[in-house]
Amino acid sequence: MTRRTQIGFIVLLLLFLALRIPYLGWDLSNSDAARWHRRSERFLTAVKQMSFGDTYQHYQPGVTLMWLGAVIKQVTHTYSLTENADYYPIIHGYIKTALVIILFIILIIQSLLIRKLFGNETSLFYIGLMAVEPYLIGIDRWMHLTSLETYLAFTAFLLILYWRKNSKTWYLVLSSVFLSLAFLSKLTSLSVLPLIFLVIYFRERKINGKFIQQGLLFLAGFFVTSILLFPALWVQLIEVLMKLFSAISGAVGDDIRGQYFTGWFSLVYYVVILAFKLSPITLSLLLFALLIRKHLWKNYQWIYIYFLFSLLVLTVSEKKIDRYSIFLFPSLILLSAAAMSLLNKYRYILYAGIFLYTVCVVYFFYPVYSAYYSPAFGGTQQAIKVGVYENSGEYFSDAAFYLNTLGRDNYLYVPNNYESISYFYKGKMQREYNDQTTHMVTSLDFDRPLAENRLCPQLVKSFGSRDMEVVFVWKCR
Repeated sequence: MTRRTQIGFIVLLLLFLALRIPYLGWDLSNSDAARWHRRSERFLTAVKQMSFGDTYQHYQPGVTLMWLGAVIKQVTHTYSLTENADYYPIIHGYIKTALVIILFIILIIQSLLIRKLFGNETSLFYIGLMAVEPYLIGIDRWMHLTSLETYLAFTAFLLILYWRKNSKTWYLVLSSVFLSLAFLSKLTSLSVLPLIFLVIYFRERKINGKFIQQGLLFLAGFFVTSILLFPALWVQLIEVLMKLFSAISGAVGDDIRGQYFTGWFSLVYYVVILAFKLSPITLSLLLFALLIRKHLWKNYQWIYIYFLFSLLVLTVSEKKIDRYSIFLFPSLILLSAAAMSLLNKYRYILYAGIFLYTVCVVYFFYPVYSAYYSPAFGGTQQAIKVGVYENSGEYFSDAAFYLNTLGRDNYLYVPNNYESISYFYKGKMQREYNDQTTHMVTSLDFDRPLAENRLCPQLVKSFGSRDMEVVFVWKCR
């Protein structure tokens, strides 16, 4: 690797951090963040009291995030302080910063593997696109499982591809450890397991026919890691596994969220989401990679398979949520990077375009990048018209900080995203509207396309990106 390339890697990795760390904690508390704070605290209590069965908190199961949250809360002595509105942004920022640093370390591991599998150039382009992809920046800044699961699962797949190349058992075992960590984050990462077994099968069929032995070794590493890190499995192995299996089966056909996106639209939902959530440059590179598949297939066939199979799994699953599309991002960005490596004549134009687009994204969306919708398809306004816009807590903290300036004697009613504002707000919160209500906060969403309500008619403040305002503060009396 040349010195120039080394400098490029360092600059892009630092850019990854620079776009993710500033203002963490105050930017937003996504719709599930408060729940994971509480689960982390209960997890910590269970570990301290050796009530290991109680470390099972949720079907996802979120063990990695709860370990992280528990350790940060213990080290910083912030246990049970998340309900203090003055302190919540601080502990929230601590945990999110630690999460970003973990993602950063995983990205470095990915870059090393991609360099060995596909070359320095593709690895460099991959890091660059991962660093600046707008929606990925936004979700990486959340206190949530989505990015953690995504990075870990794709790393597990890269490790098994590298094992396929060099035959060193260590990489197969390491792949099983990373997939276990992804599984302990979120169950949907198990969709990678069939692909890993396929890689093992086709490799072993050609070499020595030890598919069963290698498959069992992988499973052994997977289960040992899972059991070591999930205390509930120490004392309630069968019970917890049954709960997890029930959650997996329910994800396909029993989730209420799937009722919002039905019929033919459910089949193209994630394609539409990718169009809205990817930058136009990455989307163009991806389409180019799909069009020239014959030129890239020999080296990238397993990445194509990973991307298409993951898209199929998401499409079949009943639950349709925009952030779940993040699971596709590493594979599609790697394919985009591969396509970019073929564009020698236009490379500097691409560099300039990516730089200028990133500057525009920062200008329009900082610090809430998860609110990004591609201007190439009409941005937020068109996403609302199509019916795919979702607000998962974006700009509710801004509304809280504004309301805090009005004093603590007000009564606030928030019909949607209650917990995205309640932990920032210092006044009185209400679950229902009544005669005491002085203010109300509403937001746009796929089922709420208009900024209006019948309870509090006076609009006093609105918040959003420079693209469009989506959260509204109303005065009731």
